[in-house]
Amino acid sequence: MPNAIQRIFITGASGKLGAPLCTALVAAGYQVRALCHRYAVGVVGVEEVRGDVGDAKLIDELVGDCDAVIHLATCKEDRDALVEVSLRGTFNLLDAALRTKAPRRVILASGDAVNGIYFNPQPVPIREDMPLIAYPGYYPLSKVLEEAMFAQYYHQAGVPTVCLRMSWIHADDDILNHLTVAGECFGIPVWQELMNEQQRALYAAGRDAAVALRHPNGQPVRRHIVAVEDCVQSFLLALEREGVEGQTFMIAMTDPFDYVDAAHYAAERLGIDVLELVDPVGHDFCIDTTKARYVLGYQPACDIRGLIDRAIAFREAGTPRRQRSGYKG
Repeated sequence: MPNAIQRIFITGASGKLGAPLCTALVAAGYQVRALCHRYAVGVVGVEEVRGDVGDAKLIDELVGDCDAVIHLATCKEDRDALVEVSLRGTFNLLDAALRTKAPRRVILASGDAVNGIYFNPQPVPIREDMPLIAYPGYYPLSKVLEEAMFAQYYHQAGVPTVCLRMSWIHADDDILNHLTVAGECFGIPVWQELMNEQQRALYAAGRDAAVALRHPNGQPVRRHIVAVEDCVQSFLLALEREGVEGQTFMIAMTDPFDYVDAAHYAAERLGIDVLELVDPVGHDFCIDTTKARYVLGYQPACDIRGLIDRAIAFREAGTPRRQRSGYKG
């Protein structure tokens, strides 16, 4: 561990990524203090502090009493939270790190939304050094602004920042909620918007299908995602590796997944239909994780079939789903 990091302060710890990350940090022997704004973390061994990242005095106290900071709190599509969490909150954390000089590592959870994935053409694999062309929305904008602040606090003042730019995170049964048409819709595209009237009528009564999504030219749509367990791995590595300050790392599965292959696999496992749909607007994209693998030692363990298998096991076990949206400060 760099300079014997022991005490970690984490924001946004009650969310989809925060809870499993806290569990892994405690298991690794770290002392973890979590800032809880709305929800409890519920992880044994984590000290919970009620408060808000906008409270500069509280943030000074918490940052000044830690060896590392992990910033997970986010705004999603919330204008006020963009200002209070992504701007004021991130500034409070970085400025406290600068003034107290206590943290030896300050890590940001960013996302590939800054690269405009799906919405913008991506003719080559996306690397860390490519221009940020975020798609419209408060959440993508928030990550662009956060990354800029992290970079400038490193370059201007030497704050030991690291940015983990993660692909779309999947946990629990998220992938089944995304790939299938029955039940809760998770992410985009929204399948009902791509169906014709006959298809909507067929699946309106609860009949299920896995979507084999294609481009108008008939080619399968391909995109990158990442399992929450692999995101957790990247944070542990970013805490432990020497010489990674001031750097950004792309975090994703080894390969993008093919919707047609994934749909046929999920349909076979679940005993449901395969529904062919056409996406008229989305663009394929591939995340280049070479730098993360070479510098951090990142080794993603979960591919799309493994993710589907885990999601089915999760449903069969009847495990409650974690929180996954909104500001988890």
